[in-house]
Amino acid sequence: MTDLLLKGGEVIDPAQGVRAKLDVAVTDGVISAVAPNISAADAKRVIHVNGNIVIPGMIDLHTHVYEGVNQNGINPDLAGVRSGVTTVLDAGSSGCYTFGGFPRYIVPRAKTRIYCMLHISRVGLSYQPDTSRREDIDLEETVSVIKANKPLIQGVKIRAVGPGVPRMGVEMVRLAKQAATEGGVRLMVHIGDRSIADGDGTEPTITRRLLPLLDEGDIITHLFSGNPGRIIGADGKVIQEILEAQARGVFLDTAHGRQNFSFHVAKTALDQGVRPLSISTDMTPPGRMNTVHSMTEMLARFMALGFSLEDVIRMTTVNPARALGMEDTLGSLAAGRPADISVLKEETGDWRFHDTEGDTLRGDKALVPVVTVKDGEAFSPDWGPRPWGWLPDSAN
Repeated sequence: MTDLLLKGGEVIDPAQGVRAKLDVAVTDGVISAVAPNISAADAKRVIHVNGNIVIPGMIDLHTHVYEGVNQNGINPDLAGVRSGVTTVLDAGSSGCYTFGGFPRYIVPRAKTRIYCMLHISRVGLSYQPDTSRREDIDLEETVSVIKANKPLIQGVKIRAVGPGVPRMGVEMVRLAKQAATEGGVRLMVHIGDRSIADGDGTEPTITRRLLPLLDEGDIITHLFSGNPGRIIGADGKVIQEILEAQARGVFLDTAHGRQNFSFHVAKTALDQGVRPLSISTDMTPPGRMNTVHSMTEMLARFMALGFSLEDVIRMTTVNPARALGMEDTLGSLAAGRPADISVLKEETGDWRFHDTEGDTLRGDKALVPVVTVKDGEAFSPDWGPRPWGWLPDSAN
Protein backbone atom coordinates (compact mmCIF):
# COMPACT_ATOMS: atom_id res chain seq x y z
CA MET A 1 0.00 0.00 0.00
CA THR A 2 1.39 3.38 -1.05
CA ASP A 3 0.97 6.11 1.56
CA LEU A 4 1.45 9.05 -0.80
CA LEU A 5 1.60 9.36 -4.57
CA LEU A 6 2.78 12.51 -6.34
CA LYS A 7 1.31 12.12 -9.79
CA GLY A 8 1.91 13.86 -13.09
CA GLY A 9 4.88 16.07 -12.33
CA GLU A 10 8.21 16.57 -14.09
CA VAL A 11 10.91 14.91 -11.99
CA ILE A 12 14.31 16.62 -12.08
CA ASP A 13 16.98 14.76 -10.12
CA PRO A 14 20.52 15.92 -11.01
CA ALA A 15 22.06 13.27 -8.76
CA GLN A 16 20.74 10.60 -11.11
CA GLY A 17 20.70 12.62 -14.33
CA VAL A 18 16.91 12.29 -14.51
CA ARG A 19 14.52 14.75 -16.12
CA ALA A 20 11.22 13.18 -17.19
CA LYS A 21 7.51 13.09 -16.46
CA LEU A 22 7.33 10.54 -13.64
CA ASP A 23 5.24 9.73 -10.61
CA VAL A 24 6.78 9.41 -7.15
CA ALA A 25 5.42 6.90 -4.63
CA VAL A 26 6.11 7.07 -0.89
CA THR A 27 5.67 4.24 1.60
CA ASP A 28 6.55 4.36 5.30
CA GLY A 29 8.41 7.63 4.88
CA VAL A 30 10.63 6.27 2.12
CA ILE A 31 10.57 6.72 -1.65
CA SER A 32 9.25 3.37 -2.88
CA ALA A 33 9.06 4.02 -6.63
CA VAL A 34 9.78 6.66 -9.25
CA ALA A 35 8.23 5.63 -12.55
CA PRO A 36 5.76 6.67 -15.24
CA ASN A 37 2.06 6.05 -14.71
CA ILE A 38 2.11 4.50 -11.24
CA SER A 39 -1.37 3.23 -10.42
CA ALA A 40 -3.27 5.33 -7.88
CA ALA A 41 -5.57 2.46 -6.96
CA ASP A 42 -3.61 1.40 -3.87
CA ALA A 43 -2.52 4.86 -2.75
CA LYS A 44 -3.89 6.24 0.51
CA ARG A 45 -3.35 9.80 -0.72
CA VAL A 46 -2.79 11.14 -4.20
CA ILE A 47 -1.53 14.67 -4.90
CA HIS A 48 -1.79 15.66 -8.56
CA VAL A 49 1.20 17.83 -9.42
CA ASN A 50 0.67 18.20 -13.17
CA GLY A 51 2.54 21.19 -14.56
CA ASN A 52 4.89 21.31 -11.57
CA ILE A 53 8.51 20.33 -10.99
CA VAL A 54 9.28 17.51 -8.54
CA ILE A 55 12.82 17.61 -7.14
CA PRO A 56 14.73 16.17 -4.19
CA GLY A 57 14.02 18.02 -0.96
CA MET A 58 15.99 21.26 -1.00
CA ILE A 59 18.82 21.76 1.49
CA ASP A 60 19.70 25.23 2.79
CA LEU A 61 23.35 25.27 3.94
CA HIS A 62 23.14 28.62 5.73
CA THR A 63 20.28 29.60 8.02
CA HIS A 64 19.77 30.92 11.55
CA VAL A 65 16.97 28.98 13.24
CA TYR A 66 17.71 29.42 16.96
CA GLU A 67 14.29 30.97 17.38
CA GLY A 68 13.53 32.40 20.79
CA VAL A 69 17.16 32.40 21.82
CA ASN A 70 18.84 34.66 19.27
CA GLN A 71 17.18 37.87 18.16
CA ASN A 72 17.49 36.93 14.50
CA GLY A 73 16.54 33.28 14.81
CA ILE A 74 13.72 32.30 12.47
CA ASN A 75 11.24 29.49 12.98
CA PRO A 76 12.92 26.46 11.36
CA ASP A 77 9.74 25.33 9.62
CA LEU A 78 9.13 28.80 8.16
CA ALA A 79 12.63 28.60 6.67
CA GLY A 80 12.13 24.90 5.96
CA VAL A 81 9.11 22.78 5.08
CA ARG A 82 6.78 25.79 4.77
CA SER A 83 9.14 27.26 2.15
CA GLY A 84 9.92 24.20 0.04
CA VAL A 85 13.05 23.25 2.01
CA THR A 86 13.38 19.93 3.85
CA THR A 87 16.79 20.32 5.52
CA VAL A 88 18.48 23.38 7.03
CA LEU A 89 21.95 23.92 8.43
CA ASP A 90 22.12 26.50 11.20
CA ALA A 91 25.32 28.45 10.53
CA GLY A 92 26.68 29.15 13.99
CA SER A 93 23.79 30.67 15.93
CA SER A 94 25.08 28.96 19.07
CA GLY A 95 28.48 28.44 20.66
CA CYS A 96 29.63 25.84 23.14
CA TYR A 97 28.05 27.71 26.11
CA THR A 98 24.66 28.20 24.43
CA PHE A 99 24.18 25.12 22.25
CA GLY A 100 22.06 23.12 24.72
CA GLY A 101 18.76 24.60 23.60
CA PHE A 102 19.10 23.19 20.10
CA PRO A 103 18.73 19.49 20.89
CA ARG A 104 16.32 20.14 23.78
CA TYR A 105 13.92 22.73 22.37
CA ILE A 106 14.48 23.50 18.67
CA VAL A 107 15.05 20.15 16.97
CA PRO A 108 12.24 18.18 18.71
CA ARG A 109 9.62 20.79 17.77
CA ALA A 110 10.61 21.16 14.13
CA LYS A 111 9.28 19.17 11.20
CA THR A 112 12.27 20.36 9.16
CA ARG A 113 15.50 18.36 9.45
CA ILE A 114 18.09 20.47 11.27
CA TYR A 115 21.88 20.30 11.47
CA CYS A 116 24.18 22.87 13.06
CA MET A 117 27.57 24.48 12.78
CA LEU A 118 28.92 25.36 16.23
CA HIS A 119 30.23 28.92 16.43
CA ILE A 120 33.83 29.25 17.60
CA SER A 121 32.62 32.07 19.87
CA ARG A 122 31.59 30.47 23.15
CA VAL A 123 28.20 32.27 23.09
CA GLY A 124 27.59 32.13 19.36
CA LEU A 125 25.43 34.95 18.06
CA SER A 126 23.75 35.69 21.39
CA TYR A 127 25.39 39.06 21.13
CA GLN A 128 27.65 40.87 18.69
CA PRO A 129 30.48 41.36 18.13
CA ASP A 130 30.65 37.61 18.58
CA THR A 131 34.43 37.13 18.38
CA SER A 132 36.44 40.19 19.31
CA ARG A 133 39.22 38.79 21.54
CA ARG A 134 40.91 35.51 22.40
CA GLU A 135 38.84 35.17 25.58
CA ASP A 136 35.69 34.76 23.47
CA ILE A 137 36.95 31.32 22.40
CA ASP A 138 36.88 28.27 24.67
CA LEU A 139 38.68 25.76 22.50
CA GLU A 140 38.49 22.79 24.86
CA GLU A 141 34.76 23.15 25.54
CA THR A 142 34.02 23.70 21.85
CA VAL A 143 35.65 20.39 20.96
CA SER A 144 33.86 18.65 23.83
CA VAL A 145 30.43 19.90 22.73
CA ILE A 146 31.10 18.88 19.13
CA LYS A 147 32.06 15.33 20.10
CA ALA A 148 29.02 14.98 22.37
CA ASN A 149 26.54 16.19 19.75
CA LYS A 150 27.35 14.51 16.46
CA PRO A 151 25.75 14.26 13.93
CA LEU A 152 23.60 17.24 14.92
CA ILE A 153 26.77 19.33 14.93
CA GLN A 154 28.35 19.15 11.50
CA GLY A 155 31.17 21.62 11.86
CA VAL A 156 32.66 24.79 13.29
CA LYS A 157 31.65 28.25 12.08
CA ILE A 158 33.70 31.42 12.28
CA ARG A 159 32.83 34.88 11.07
CA ALA A 160 36.16 36.27 9.86
CA VAL A 161 34.83 39.80 10.23
CA GLY A 162 34.52 42.48 12.89
CA PRO A 163 36.79 43.66 15.72
CA GLY A 164 38.46 40.27 16.05
CA VAL A 165 40.19 40.85 12.72
CA PRO A 166 42.49 43.73 13.76
CA ARG A 167 42.97 42.23 17.24
CA MET A 168 43.66 38.59 16.34
CA GLY A 169 44.05 38.53 12.59
CA VAL A 170 44.19 35.13 10.95
CA GLU A 171 44.90 33.49 14.31
CA MET A 172 41.16 33.49 15.00
CA VAL A 173 40.67 31.29 11.94
CA ARG A 174 43.54 29.03 12.98
CA LEU A 175 41.82 28.45 16.32
CA ALA A 176 38.54 27.63 14.60
CA LYS A 177 40.36 25.24 12.27
CA GLN A 178 42.03 23.60 15.26
CA ALA A 179 38.64 23.08 16.93
CA ALA A 180 37.21 21.57 13.74
CA THR A 181 40.19 19.27 13.30
CA GLU A 182 40.15 18.06 16.90
CA GLY A 183 36.39 17.61 16.74
CA GLY A 184 36.61 15.66 13.48
CA VAL A 185 34.33 18.04 11.56
CA ARG A 186 34.56 20.62 8.78
CA LEU A 187 35.12 24.38 9.10
CA MET A 188 32.77 27.01 7.66
CA VAL A 189 34.20 30.52 7.24
CA HIS A 190 32.13 33.67 6.68
CA ILE A 191 34.22 36.01 4.51
CA GLY A 192 33.71 39.65 3.59
CA ASP A 193 35.31 41.68 6.36
CA ARG A 194 34.46 45.37 6.09
CA SER A 195 38.01 46.62 6.76
CA ILE A 196 40.21 47.04 3.70
CA ALA A 197 43.16 45.12 5.09
CA ASP A 198 44.91 44.07 8.26
CA GLY A 199 47.40 46.32 9.99
CA ASP A 200 48.35 49.51 8.19
CA GLY A 201 46.50 48.67 4.99
CA THR A 202 49.49 47.27 3.10
CA GLU A 203 48.92 43.63 4.01
CA PRO A 204 46.54 41.24 2.22
CA THR A 205 42.98 41.10 3.51
CA ILE A 206 42.14 38.45 6.06
CA THR A 207 40.21 36.67 3.32
CA ARG A 208 43.40 36.15 1.33
CA ARG A 209 45.32 35.10 4.43
CA LEU A 210 42.77 32.57 5.69
CA LEU A 211 42.01 30.75 2.44
CA PRO A 212 45.27 28.72 2.44
CA LEU A 213 44.28 27.30 5.85
CA LEU A 214 41.21 25.55 4.43
CA ASP A 215 41.21 21.93 3.31
CA GLU A 216 39.03 19.89 1.01
CA GLY A 217 35.53 19.77 2.51
CA ASP A 218 35.82 23.01 4.44
CA ILE A 219 33.24 25.62 3.42
CA ILE A 220 33.53 29.25 2.38
CA THR A 221 30.23 31.06 2.79
CA HIS A 222 29.14 34.50 1.48
CA LEU A 223 31.24 33.80 -1.61
CA PHE A 224 29.92 36.82 -3.51
CA SER A 225 30.08 39.36 -0.70
CA GLY A 226 30.61 42.89 -1.94
CA ASN A 227 32.34 44.00 1.26
CA PRO A 228 36.06 44.94 1.19
CA GLY A 229 37.13 41.41 2.18
CA ARG A 230 35.64 40.07 -1.06
CA ILE A 231 37.19 37.63 -3.52
CA ILE A 232 37.79 40.38 -6.12
CA GLY A 233 41.01 42.36 -5.74
CA ALA A 234 41.56 46.05 -6.32
CA ASP A 235 42.68 45.21 -9.86
CA GLY A 236 39.26 43.74 -10.67
CA LYS A 237 40.61 40.20 -10.80
CA VAL A 238 39.62 37.20 -8.73
CA ILE A 239 42.17 36.65 -5.98
CA GLN A 240 44.42 33.68 -6.66
CA GLU A 241 43.75 32.19 -3.24
CA ILE A 242 40.07 31.49 -3.99
CA LEU A 243 40.95 29.77 -7.26
CA GLU A 244 43.51 27.62 -5.44
CA ALA A 245 40.99 26.79 -2.71
CA GLN A 246 38.43 25.82 -5.35
CA ALA A 247 40.98 23.57 -7.06
CA ARG A 248 41.79 21.65 -3.88
CA GLY A 249 38.15 21.00 -3.01
CA VAL A 250 37.10 23.77 -0.64
CA PHE A 251 33.30 23.98 -0.91
CA LEU A 252 32.02 27.35 -2.15
CA ASP A 253 28.64 28.46 -0.77
CA THR A 254 26.88 31.68 -1.73
CA ALA A 255 24.64 32.62 1.27
CA HIS A 256 22.90 35.83 0.21
CA GLY A 257 21.92 37.28 3.60
CA ARG A 258 21.27 40.91 4.44
CA GLN A 259 24.76 42.30 3.73
CA ASN A 260 26.72 39.79 1.70
CA PHE A 261 25.73 39.45 -1.94
CA SER A 262 26.85 41.58 -4.88
CA PHE A 263 25.68 40.97 -8.45
CA HIS A 264 28.84 42.72 -9.67
CA VAL A 265 31.11 40.42 -7.67
CA ALA A 266 29.09 37.39 -8.78
CA LYS A 267 29.32 38.29 -12.48
CA THR A 268 33.02 39.14 -12.24
CA ALA A 269 33.87 35.95 -10.37
CA LEU A 270 31.80 33.73 -12.67
CA ASP A 271 33.45 35.26 -15.73
CA GLN A 272 36.87 34.46 -14.25
CA GLY A 273 36.24 30.82 -13.40
CA VAL A 274 34.80 30.76 -9.88
CA ARG A 275 32.16 28.04 -9.63
CA PRO A 276 29.86 28.15 -6.59
CA LEU A 277 28.59 24.77 -5.49
CA SER A 278 25.55 25.71 -3.43
CA ILE A 279 22.83 28.34 -3.17
CA SER A 280 21.83 29.23 0.39
CA THR A 281 19.89 32.00 2.06
CA ASP A 282 21.39 33.04 5.43
CA MET A 283 17.73 33.18 6.42
CA THR A 284 16.64 35.35 9.36
CA PRO A 285 13.32 37.15 10.04
CA PRO A 286 14.54 40.52 8.70
CA GLY A 287 16.24 38.76 5.79
CA ARG A 288 13.00 37.05 4.83
CA MET A 289 11.14 40.35 4.87
CA ASN A 290 13.69 42.67 3.29
CA THR A 291 16.46 41.06 1.22
CA VAL A 292 16.50 37.27 0.94
CA HIS A 293 12.77 36.50 0.88
CA SER A 294 13.01 32.75 0.14
CA MET A 295 15.13 29.89 -1.13
CA THR A 296 13.01 29.78 -4.28
CA GLU A 297 13.81 33.43 -4.95
CA MET A 298 17.51 32.65 -4.55
CA LEU A 299 17.15 30.04 -7.31
CA ALA A 300 15.47 32.62 -9.54
CA ARG A 301 18.29 35.10 -8.94
CA PHE A 302 20.86 32.55 -10.03
CA MET A 303 18.84 31.75 -13.14
CA ALA A 304 18.90 35.49 -13.88
CA LEU A 305 22.70 35.28 -13.55
CA GLY A 306 22.74 32.64 -16.29
CA PHE A 307 22.41 29.35 -14.42
CA SER A 308 20.06 26.71 -15.82
CA LEU A 309 17.14 25.20 -13.94
CA GLU A 310 19.11 21.96 -13.58
CA ASP A 311 22.09 23.94 -12.23
CA VAL A 312 20.14 25.63 -9.46
CA ILE A 313 18.42 22.38 -8.48
CA ARG A 314 21.80 20.67 -8.27
CA MET A 315 23.08 23.52 -6.09
CA THR A 316 20.24 23.06 -3.59
CA THR A 317 20.02 19.25 -3.52
CA VAL A 318 22.87 16.88 -4.26
CA ASN A 319 25.68 19.44 -3.87
CA PRO A 320 24.79 20.54 -0.32
CA ALA A 321 24.14 16.89 0.53
CA ARG A 322 27.73 16.19 -0.49
CA ALA A 323 28.94 19.15 1.55
CA LEU A 324 27.45 17.45 4.60
CA GLY A 325 28.75 14.03 3.62
CA MET A 326 25.14 12.83 3.26
CA GLU A 327 24.86 12.20 -0.47
CA ASP A 328 23.93 8.58 0.26
CA THR A 329 20.76 9.63 2.07
CA LEU A 330 19.83 13.17 1.00
CA GLY A 331 19.73 15.08 -2.27
CA SER A 332 18.18 12.47 -4.56
CA LEU A 333 14.83 10.87 -5.35
CA ALA A 334 16.29 7.36 -5.65
CA ALA A 335 14.06 4.56 -4.38
CA GLY A 336 14.90 3.63 -0.82
CA ARG A 337 15.88 7.18 0.19
CA PRO A 338 14.02 9.18 2.84
CA ALA A 339 10.98 10.76 1.18
CA ASP A 340 12.25 14.34 1.11
CA ILE A 341 10.66 16.03 -1.89
CA SER A 342 10.10 19.62 -3.02
CA VAL A 343 7.35 20.37 -5.53
CA LEU A 344 7.80 23.72 -7.26
CA LYS A 345 6.00 25.68 -9.94
CA GLU A 346 8.01 27.55 -12.53
CA GLU A 347 6.57 30.92 -13.52
CA THR A 348 7.50 33.12 -16.49
CA GLY A 349 7.35 36.89 -16.16
CA ASP A 350 9.40 40.04 -15.81
CA TRP A 351 10.99 40.44 -12.38
CA ARG A 352 13.56 42.67 -10.74
CA PHE A 353 15.98 41.22 -8.18
CA HIS A 354 18.00 43.26 -5.68
CA ASP A 355 21.41 42.50 -4.17
CA THR A 356 22.70 43.94 -0.89
CA GLU A 357 24.74 46.64 -2.63
CA GLY A 358 21.80 48.47 -4.22
CA ASP A 359 22.23 46.88 -7.64
CA THR A 360 19.39 45.22 -9.56
CA LEU A 361 19.07 42.38 -12.03
CA ARG A 362 16.13 41.44 -14.23
CA GLY A 363 15.00 37.89 -14.83
CA ASP A 364 12.16 36.10 -16.57
CA LYS A 365 11.92 32.95 -14.43
CA ALA A 366 10.68 32.45 -10.87
CA LEU A 367 9.87 29.44 -8.74
CA VAL A 368 7.10 29.01 -6.18
CA PRO A 369 6.81 26.21 -3.58
CA VAL A 370 3.70 24.06 -4.01
CA VAL A 371 4.13 21.05 -1.69
CA THR A 372 6.97 19.92 0.57
CA VAL A 373 7.32 16.29 1.63
CA LYS A 374 9.62 15.53 4.55
CA ASP A 375 10.05 11.87 5.57
CA GLY A 376 6.79 11.14 3.77
CA GLU A 377 4.72 13.85 5.48
CA ALA A 378 3.28 16.50 3.16
CA PHE A 379 3.25 20.20 4.05
CA SER A 380 1.59 23.14 2.34
CA PRO A 381 3.72 26.27 1.96
CA ASP A 382 3.27 29.43 3.98
CA TRP A 383 1.63 32.38 2.23
CA GLY A 384 5.05 33.73 1.28
CA PRO A 385 7.35 36.57 2.33
CA ARG A 386 5.62 39.34 0.40
CA PRO A 387 2.07 40.72 0.64
CA TRP A 388 1.27 39.02 -2.69
CA GLY A 389 3.01 35.74 -1.84
CA TRP A 390 6.16 34.12 -3.26
CA LEU A 391 6.79 35.85 -6.57
CA PRO A 392 9.61 38.44 -6.78
CA ASP A 393 9.21 42.18 -7.34
CA SER A 394 7.65 42.99 -10.68
CA ALA A 395 9.91 44.90 -13.06
CA ASN A 396 6.91 46.80 -14.41
